[in-house]
Amino acid sequence: MKNVQLITLALLFALIALTACATPTNAPAPTSAPTAATKAPEATKPPAPEATTAPAAGQPVKGGSLTVSQGVNCADTLNQHISINTGCRMIAHHILDTLVIVNPKDGSINPSLATSWEVSADGKVYTFKLRRDVKFHDGTPFNAQAVKFNLDYTVRPDIKHGFAYGALGGERYEKSEVVDDATVKIYFKSPHPTFLINLSDGGLGIDSPTAMEKAGNDYGIKTLVGSGPFKFKEWVKDNRIVLVPSDVYDWAPAIYKHKGVPYLAELVYRDVTDASTRAAALEAGEIQLISMVESQVAPFKNNKEITILTTPKAGTARMYMLNNAKPPTDDVKVRQAINHAIDKKTLLQLPAWSGFGSPGLAPLPVNMVPANVAAEMKKYDYAFDVAKANALLDEAGWKIGADGIREKGGQKLTIQALAIAPTEIGNMEPVDQMLRKVGIKMNISTGDFNWLIATRTKGDFNIALSSDSGADPLRLVNYFFHTKSPSNVYGFNKADALIEKAQNSLTEKEMWDNITLAQVEILKNAVGVMGWEQVYIYGTRANVRDVFFNEVGYPFYYDTWFEKK
Repeated sequence: MKNVQLITLALLFALIALTACATPTNAPAPTSAPTAATKAPEATKPPAPEATTAPAAGQPVKGGSLTVSQGVNCADTLNQHISINTGCRMIAHHILDTLVIVNPKDGSINPSLATSWEVSADGKVYTFKLRRDVKFHDGTPFNAQAVKFNLDYTVRPDIKHGFAYGALGGERYEKSEVVDDATVKIYFKSPHPTFLINLSDGGLGIDSPTAMEKAGNDYGIKTLVGSGPFKFKEWVKDNRIVLVPSDVYDWAPAIYKHKGVPYLAELVYRDVTDASTRAAALEAGEIQLISMVESQVAPFKNNKEITILTTPKAGTARMYMLNNAKPPTDDVKVRQAINHAIDKKTLLQLPAWSGFGSPGLAPLPVNMVPANVAAEMKKYDYAFDVAKANALLDEAGWKIGADGIREKGGQKLTIQALAIAPTEIGNMEPVDQMLRKVGIKMNISTGDFNWLIATRTKGDFNIALSSDSGADPLRLVNYFFHTKSPSNVYGFNKADALIEKAQNSLTEKEMWDNITLAQVEILKNAVGVMGWEQVYIYGTRANVRDVFFNEVGYPFYYDTWFEKK
């Protein structure tokens, strides 16, 4: 079998295992990534992941309700065939098993619902052998027919296409064929070299076809039925999502620490949008794990009841994307001037960042790419240079007005910014201050996640923060920068051919060569300001044990338990 699994994640996942620390550090990426096998052995057992919290003082015990909050935990739907929200995907993964699973310790791809797989020499056909002992939470059997139903449903033309559509390959997906109950073949029109990595993500988890058909449009809102360690109990909108353990779960992948039913009696995702309120609830013990903003870490450093955990984000940099189709950011000189006017190193020292993260370089952060790719990107980085920014704006015909804001043809140099409230306001206001020093005024509009998506889709903006999580570099670049992607709302159209060449590559070098060239075009055209490479920050109660963090850097609670005091 010719190996077409080009991307392994060793260059990324060495960084993903969470460690308790006060200050994040970035490890260097290797110059190339080793290649994963295309056929999974039936009985191999990969090494268990390292502990992500302090070593446990005793044996795991069952029971207890774990309440967690990452702000708005799910912003659209738990139905992963149409969702575009990472938080929803990570919750759904507790309910939906996947065909394979990535071990974040070493980046290896391991069996889950599939026991083994083979890839054709041309990279277009994947054959999976499936477990025979799995049932969905509604009692219906998991089998090859269920896999085919799910994949075919994802590409249906009559549904909204979300994350899963791109992860499946979009238009490259051809069909699924049921060989027998325990064998399915998946065909692509062209190679899909990162398919196995994407299969590990909750976005391509396998739902019960019976439950989907029964629930109709309520699926993902009033119910979600998979074969995972937890079952859906309820979703009270804007309040909480409650999961309970599956009492028949006995097919956990070997990357976890135990087999059988989860230890927790209940898992509650509570919506607490205000970061200060979340932190207060953590300190009071009302919530046991929260996502934190950077400025909140310092007060907890000496609190023995709280553990602070950080991990580099798997996904894109946080990018201030610029609308290439809407004046005045339709002028590349204006976009380049904005890049030179923003001091990314200084931003990271301000309260909204508090020293966490590192200055952005390209859409894919350094922990996602080989070292030689990162070195190439440095050649196209925009240095902080106010004089250069002013010169570019002069060349573009914008002259300083009496109030310090530039003008041209009777129009002020004003750009419309979008920010999710309250979380992104602190990331936008300092940029406004920096841009005013070169004569650009920013008007900041705020709203929630769904407002942001709707406003961006209409093109009614000049600058907006954007990013995505995931371990597939091809999907991430395609998602933001290919003209056929619904998320390319920036009017940029100069990287399509390079992205497509990368997608069709059969060697690792060819793929990275084309990804690199695509990123060069993105940077040369100043499609956005590559703001910062993010770290995820979590605070937990000290008695919460064995929180597992997946390949995307999000917590997974199958192994989690409470230490008795």
